Amino acid sequence: MHNRKNKNLIDRNENGKDIFEHIRAIRQNLPSQQKNVCDYILAHYQQTAFMKAEEVAAATQTSTATVIRTAGSLGFKSYTALKEELQHVLVSSTTPPPLDRLRENITGDSSLNVLEQVIKDNIQSLQSLYSQHLAESFPQAIRTIKKASRIYILGLRSTRGLAVYLHALLHQLFKNIYLGDASGSDNLFDELYDMDENDVLIALMAGSPHYTKRTINAVKYAHEHSIPVVLITNNLSNVAAPLASVVLLAPQNTNHYSTVTLLTIIDALVFQLGRVKAEDARPKLEELGELLLKNDISV
Repeated sequence: MHNRKNKNLIDRNENGKDIFEHIRAIRQNLPSQQKNVCDYILAHYQQTAFMKAEEVAAATQTSTATVIRTAGSLGFKSYTALKEELQHVLVSSTTPPPLDRLRENITGDSSLNVLEQVIKDNIQSLQSLYSQHLAESFPQAIRTIKKASRIYILGLRSTRGLAVYLHALLHQLFKNIYLGDASGSDNLFDELYDMDENDVLIALMAGSPHYTKRTINAVKYAHEHSIPVVLITNNLSNVAAPLASVVLLAPQNTNHYSTVTLLTIIDALVFQLGRVKAEDARPKLEELGELLLKNDISV
């Protein structure tokens, strides 16, 4: 078995190679079943980073022993070591901040079919969104939000619009919904002060590597006061991630700035919460629809 620290193996910091180049290079000389495992890792590394060896074996129609042998063939002491390396990639990979990405888009190749490229990028990003980590954390988020006495939603700068959108939809299902920093003033912590452990803070953060300091401080405050936090973010490197009760990871794997993955998770949250709150929400939605028609707000 190879040693992960063997000089013949890659060192990201020394020669610029990454784990994916390494896997592709080693894969060529492996047995067919181990090649299948390598192919799965390359195509689904975000999921693999949080999957057990048994789960990878089931996904690749191989055996647990084959998955473990593959990790050894790739130079890792164990399958766990391989997972840790993949998690390192997720944490260390950074997406340019929103303003930088917008700047790059503006000064980029003007010959591109922008609409087509954006659609393709977003489709690819959504296809890689679902992961074992998200599959496990999503139900936890639903339970946390459902049982909360009050729901506070906070999103600033590039996630401000997403926060308003989430607030508008959840307001149709729950009574005690609050949009943090709604006035855009300095009263954010006046609002947080009234929260307790029976409430929940839903924080939206999509900067990477730079995040809004006020949102980070709000999450810190909630954590210090035992207030549950559901964090929807694009990167596990987010300094607020360790402070959250539940993290919903929405990587932005696009060449342009996009919040499509965060918006998808928001839509899924609203859809699922609507199902679990159906009995309470249905009468309210029907009465609200009649009220909007009566007052000529909708037709």
